[in-house]
Amino acid sequence: MRVLIVPSWYPDAEQPLNGSFFREQAAMVAEAGHEVTILAPRMIPLTRWRADAPTLEHDGDLTVIRVTVPALPKFLQRAEQELLGGLAERAYRSVHEALPDVIHAHSVTPGLLIAQDLGVRWGCGVVVTEHRPSSLTVARSPQRRAHLLHALADAAVVATVSEPFSEAIAEHYDIPRPEVIPLPVPGPFFESVTSAAEECSPYTFLHVSNLLPNKRVEETIGAFGRATETIEARLLIAGGAPQRVEELRAHVEAIGLAERVEVLGSVDREHLPDLMARCHCLVLASAVEAGGTVLGEARATGLSTIATATWGGRTWVDPVSGIVVPVDDPTALSEAMVTMARERKAMRREERDSARAGARDTFSTGAFTTRQVEMYRRAADAEATPRMVFHAPFPLEPRPQGASRLRPLRMFEAFSEIGYRVHPLVGAPRQRAVAFRSARRRLRAGQKMAMLYSENSTQPNLIAARIDEGLAPLLDARILWWARRRGVPAGEFYRDVYWRFSTSLRAVRTPRSAMMNLLYRLDLAVLRFARVHLFLPSERMAPIIPIAEEASSALPPGATVVESATPEGLHLLYVGGLGPEYGLDACFEAVSGTAGVTLTLCVPPADWAKNRSRYEHHLSERIRVVHGSGAELEPLYEAASACVLFVEPGEYRTFAAPVKFFEYVGHGKPVLLSRGTYAGDLGERLGVGPVLEYSADALQAELETLRAQPDRLDRFAEAARRVRYDQTWRARAGQAAERLGQLRS
Repeated sequence: MRVLIVPSWYPDAEQPLNGSFFREQAAMVAEAGHEVTILAPRMIPLTRWRADAPTLEHDGDLTVIRVTVPALPKFLQRAEQELLGGLAERAYRSVHEALPDVIHAHSVTPGLLIAQDLGVRWGCGVVVTEHRPSSLTVARSPQRRAHLLHALADAAVVATVSEPFSEAIAEHYDIPRPEVIPLPVPGPFFESVTSAAEECSPYTFLHVSNLLPNKRVEETIGAFGRATETIEARLLIAGGAPQRVEELRAHVEAIGLAERVEVLGSVDREHLPDLMARCHCLVLASAVEAGGTVLGEARATGLSTIATATWGGRTWVDPVSGIVVPVDDPTALSEAMVTMARERKAMRREERDSARAGARDTFSTGAFTTRQVEMYRRAADAEATPRMVFHAPFPLEPRPQGASRLRPLRMFEAFSEIGYRVHPLVGAPRQRAVAFRSARRRLRAGQKMAMLYSENSTQPNLIAARIDEGLAPLLDARILWWARRRGVPAGEFYRDVYWRFSTSLRAVRTPRSAMMNLLYRLDLAVLRFARVHLFLPSERMAPIIPIAEEASSALPPGATVVESATPEGLHLLYVGGLGPEYGLDACFEAVSGTAGVTLTLCVPPADWAKNRSRYEHHLSERIRVVHGSGAELEPLYEAASACVLFVEPGEYRTFAAPVKFFEYVGHGKPVLLSRGTYAGDLGERLGVGPVLEYSADALQAELETLRAQPDRLDRFAEAARRVRYDQTWRARAGQAAERLGQLRS
């Protein structure tokens, strides 16, 4: 496999240790038999950039291409990514004719910006690993942030170096949680001799870092000084630039610890394993540590570890032989040193050997290259599949709170699962504009798009995203018109026509309602003009929309299959909204009047606050209201023997296909349904539950029957478990792809 690695920083003659772990990782992949090229960019302010020719170096099995690129001021950053990508492409092609199979960016700026642009130009899969915690705090212009958001969403694989860092990245960029790939440790660390430390006295602490302020070296020395008031120990400090080393030596001398603290200065990489083998405990009191390469090296060498509660410390310190202390807590750090020296943790040879054996499965070169190459293959394989564009005028939320945001995420995932390379054209206007340029460039580069699938919003597309993130009144119309002109079959799921039934927009004529109606109608006009195929929640919705009937088809929500228990008794569950349009009064009355039946309603807190006065008089030990979403719902489903969608019928309900119906079926639960609704008709056709006239008496009679005949409920549950596999999100994605494929033919 040909691998192009684009690190955001890389060692050079002036800074030989700057990003040395990038070099090590690349060498590991090369030693595993892959052709690896490093394209190392160096960003220089535009005023000092001179467009120097790229330089070529050979470093063992690695080919290193160095290129200088300009850092553009904010007002020019719209063009920055394509400029950087163009310079990188020219540098790469000056050395290679064959394109890489995969591009791996290390950190987002500028590595990912360059890698993603090259991926657009060449049709290569992109993997990105984020190492730098500051990437989450550095201030960025709105334009650069838009480029990064799109690049992260479009990358085939996103990874990082510890679980807490992964969670922070997901929250900061609003993306699914990245994979975690531990930083590798070279073989010599696992092979170093350990007997020296067993005989060594006094107890020896070791600190290894670049000695920059983030590593809290002076604080470590101070904590060690307090610890030596009660223990016999010494401290070795390794690493750092010569000037910094001299500063620390002077500091140690000034505070009277010169006999106990030795500042070694820079230690060659090949000598570090032997140094660690002569010590007992690594101390790393950093303020911030994403992964902490030295933590893995310490475990590979069999050292005990004291680390602060950084992302790396919380993830990689062995709880058997290590201690995690709060960040910037000198007292806790000193106490941990005392504890380590007194207990002499993991000093015996057999303990060290056991610790390093466990570390081998996590940090060894073999473990790392297996994980890394597997990511590369996934990225390369994804680019070999048919491509499509997924459009939504809002961000895809990885943890959606409502059905209107759940469906787009599930459809996006489902298209990937059925074999498409899905290119996202989503987010706020700036991000969509960046993604639209990428899609156009991909087509110009010869990358064919099988289709464009779109999910509209419950709001007009113009205001589907936050207005403070910009407005692009014609952007979505341009996207759909572009698909038509380029022969890319386009379909859009038209979420609902609630606006035609909402009293707030129809009965009360205000400037806002008039404007909203106008915007909704403009959306429909764009869809008709661009000849976009409309996917509707049900076929019954077609006559309500002013569009040709043959230009639409049904695409209801899908189910996620979840194995769930079937408890005895009659315990009902309702999950969803609560308001005038839901009409659950009859359900409350029926449950209240039926002994032995319980009802749990899981509704949004805001909905309950608005409608509490309408329903709270029904609450009792058998009827309760809770709040939750996502994984919080699973215990509720486990405790439910049936689910409820017994809502008051209305014109809107005759064609609406509630997501909660398919969620119920996906859990294999029977569903109690009201006649005169689309969900009721569908449930009757599938045989997943009783369909009743909407009245408290009818539901109460059915509840009494189900209590008396539990096998009836079992038959409904069996039907739900049987039919749910035909109602999955994967099935819906397949239906959409088949329909749009017919339009192409």
